[in-house]
Amino acid sequence: MNRLACILALLSGVAILPATTLAMEPYLPGSPRAFSKADADSDGKITAQELAPRVERRFARLDVDKDGQVSSAEIDAMLDAALERRRVRIMDRLDADKNGQISRAELEAAIERLILAADDDKDGAVSTEEVRRHRLAKRAKPATEESSN
Repeated sequence: MNRLACILALLSGVAILPATTLAMEPYLPGSPRAFSKADADSDGKITAQELAPRVERRFARLDVDKDGQVSSAEIDAMLDAALERRRVRIMDRLDADKNGQISRAELEAAIERLILAADDDKDGAVSTEEVRRHRLAKRAKPATEESSN
């Protein structure tokens, strides 16, 4: 698969499904930041009791009919809603002419915007540090500002 096809697959939401699925299942945090958040008593270890509140909140969100069980239909509905939100977000960001399709030119322009937005030293490329700073800056902006980018 060529680079453009890989990027399009990623942006189309194909890669988002595993992450969305993880949001429903109990899992051990992978990043140091997520680990610290889960480690409620800051002892450097996570217990089942520390994970339980997060799992319970996720369960409650999934149990739409509040019958104490999460059905396959409830999971399907959550996945469908997440996929639709992702589709709308992708089209909003990439379909510049709003014709319901993303052209190669629109995708290439979006990639250029990504690089330009994070390229602090204006050398035409981004380092891991520039990406980190860019992500932190985006998190600090209100959602309404971010969606206009």
